[in-house]
Amino acid sequence: MKYWIVLLLTFCFSEIYTQNRILLNHSYFKEKFIYYSKNKSIETFFPANASQLNVAYLNRDSTVVYSDLENYLFKRFPFEIKKEDVQISITPLINYSKGRVGTLDSNYWPVYRNTRGIYVEGELVKKIGFNFSFCENQASFQGYENAYFNQQGEKYIKSYGIYSTQNAMIPGASRTKPFKIDGYDYAFSSGNMFINFHPKLQVEFGNNQHFIGSGYRSLLLSDNSSISPSLRLKWKINRFFDYQVLYRKQLNLYRKPMTWAVESNYETKLFAASYVTFKPKESISISLFTAGNQLRGDSIRMHKFDARQLLPIPLLQNDILLGNETILNGITGLNLDLAFKQLRFYGQIIADKYDKTWLGAGQIGIYYFDAFGIKNFQLQCEWNQVPRHFYAADRAKLAYSNYNLPSAHPKGNNFKELCVKLGYTYARFYVNAKTNFYFTQGGDLKQEFMSNSIFVHDPMQNNYALGNTILQHIEIGYRMNNLYNATLFIGYLGRASNYKPIENTYQCLMLGVRTAITNEYFDF
Repeated sequence: MKYWIVLLLTFCFSEIYTQNRILLNHSYFKEKFIYYSKNKSIETFFPANASQLNVAYLNRDSTVVYSDLENYLFKRFPFEIKKEDVQISITPLINYSKGRVGTLDSNYWPVYRNTRGIYVEGELVKKIGFNFSFCENQASFQGYENAYFNQQGEKYIKSYGIYSTQNAMIPGASRTKPFKIDGYDYAFSSGNMFINFHPKLQVEFGNNQHFIGSGYRSLLLSDNSSISPSLRLKWKINRFFDYQVLYRKQLNLYRKPMTWAVESNYETKLFAASYVTFKPKESISISLFTAGNQLRGDSIRMHKFDARQLLPIPLLQNDILLGNETILNGITGLNLDLAFKQLRFYGQIIADKYDKTWLGAGQIGIYYFDAFGIKNFQLQCEWNQVPRHFYAADRAKLAYSNYNLPSAHPKGNNFKELCVKLGYTYARFYVNAKTNFYFTQGGDLKQEFMSNSIFVHDPMQNNYALGNTILQHIEIGYRMNNLYNATLFIGYLGRASNYKPIENTYQCLMLGVRTAITNEYFDF
């Protein structure tokens, strides 16, 4: 009964389109932002602000309705307060879905998701925007997902240099505790505020997730890990240059051995990034990104603070220019974006230094909107390539990571990936299909993730087995509301890998209802 109550709450709607809203993180909203940008390269550091492009208004449901109930159901936010200087909307967050997983030996077991929460956003005096979300989750996943989540869990020290792993870490969410048999219980909350001090100066602070790039993946900074306390400043210098800086407090989920508190604290890292964008034309943007972690305290001692990392000057956020590799590590790269009315080309080129050796990684991709003259038919093709030890550090805990998860691609390093996405929408019905093909070194499940882990580096293990992994995801659904991505869906996920002598094949069929506002990258 409680699930139907939550569903009924979503039917009490009113309309609100504010200019100080922040774009939601889910790929659906980012791709709509890119689509409505047409032949302009407006923003490549997400989330974007509605004052740049009001996606909620442009993407409003234009389907003809014949009753107030349909209007409330399909075209408005759930709850709303609207006055001259205050606008607030409230949306229930749900994901109630069930399915079955099978393997080649016909061994089937159930999987499920049960999410209940709330999302609040609004605007004050037309200059201050805010959002808040909280949800509780109980879930069970497929075997290969469990292996990955469990490996990235929190670490407790057993003896010098030796740790044991407890609980798990869900990408894009939080750490867990056990729930029933092979299940996970975890909560997730975030809160953010955005202030427009001036049309050319904006400030964002809270614990938002960030994403850099126009593609499905980001090799620079992704929302794959978890939320972190952060401060972001954006300065539009002139029509040619934008400048942004980001500071975050990040964690290694390694418990410190000594504490006076109920629970030991985790090890902390300061993350700093700069992002300078040059736009020679409205359709072209070239951005220089520099980011790095500074280890503040580990299980043994606090480290001396290098204040130079806080200087908002490009290239001064990591060890490439600052040196000091014992407490600093990071990457530097370029993000490229070239926009046409129906086509968009994008890419990333990144450099990293590991064990005094320079390494390079890259991305190249293309969107084709309204493909072949078919309205609302979208194609996307993307190639990502990252070598071994990329994002790593001689001191493993300085890896380019947060909450024991990669801060960029969910695979970490040591892979080549081809990602192909197709999407078509007719009225409120949609079909999405995505294929990820990986070529990596290592083994499958735990062995694969251990050999690719940004925390595990054994120079003596150079003879990894070669193998491929392919994932195919197809989803058919009915999008009830564009404003907060409320959908009824049925989806199929197939995964096969051939890391001999271990070969694994999974097939999963899920159906359910959800409001999807954040990304979940389980396609690894």
